[in-house]
Amino acid sequence: LLGLHPYDASKSCADLLARMFAHTYGLPVAVTRCANLYGPGDPSRSRIVPATMLSLIRGERPIIRSDGSPLRDYLFVRDAVGAYLALAQAVAEGPAAGRAYNIGTGVPVSVLELVKQIVAVSGVDLPPEVQNTASGEIVHQYLDVRRAAEEIGWRATTPLAEGLSATYTWYKSIHDRHS
Repeated sequence: LLGLHPYDASKSCADLLARMFAHTYGLPVAVTRCANLYGPGDPSRSRIVPATMLSLIRGERPIIRSDGSPLRDYLFVRDAVGAYLALAQAVAEGPAAGRAYNIGTGVPVSVLELVKQIVAVSGVDLPPEVQNTASGEIVHQYLDVRRAAEEIGWRATTPLAEGLSATYTWYKSIHDRHS
C-alpha cells in the first residue's frame, strides 16, 4: 500500500477506500490483489504471455525485455473467476467483507521460465531474445495466498502448463482464422 508511482498509488487508494466503506458504512465489499492474469481473450500485445505467443505463431523469436530473472505469479483467468465467485459468496455471508485477499498461485516463476514453458507448449522451437533493456521493474512480485485458502476456501487449480496450452490454442485459432 505504498504506491510510489501513479498506477501503484491509484491501486493503494482504491484498496483503502473500499475497506473504509466496508468498515464505516457496512458496504459488502472486499479487495482483491490479483497476480498477473493470463488466458484466452487478452488483446494486449504489451503483456508477456500474449506477446510471446503471438511472436511464436508468427515464427518470430519471443522478446524478453528484462534479463529474464524477475519472478512473478501467473494466474489463469478461469482461476481468477473462481476466486471472484468464492469471494462474492464469502462477502454475502459476511466474514470476508472489508478484508483484502491476494489472489494467485503463490508460486513464483521467472520470466525466462515462463517464456520457456510457452515455447514448449507451442511446439515452435525458437529461443527467446533476452534484451535486458527493461528498467524500473519490480524484481520479485508474487503473492502470499494463504488467507484466500483459509478464509474463503479458494485455491488456484490450473497448472501453468495447462493454462498456457489452452491460451496458446486460443491465440493460434484466432490467428489461423484471420490468416
